[in-house]
Amino acid sequence: MFARVETFQAAPEGMDELISGQQKTVALVRQLPGNMGGYLLVNREHGKALSVTYWESEDDRESAESEFRAAPTTGEVELYAIAMQEALNPT
Repeated sequence: MFARVETFQAAPEGMDELISGQQKTVALVRQLPGNMGGYLLVNREHGKALSVTYWESEDDRESAESEFRAAPTTGEVELYAIAMQEALNPT
């Protein structure tokens, strides 16, 4: 699996607008081949957010870049291979 991590910086009072913009992007990305989900992490106090999306293959992640570039907000992007994944199952 592969991940795309985008870091955003905004004024703390602008976080709701950033979250709204990311929700629109997620609606598009969710439909793309190979997308396996993602997270949006926010620190309202410092005005920082991380968007993490997960992809089945590196090709799928690369193919999605045109959708991300079309999004209204852009941040610093880093690409990763996922070396380990662990999730707890809620009971």
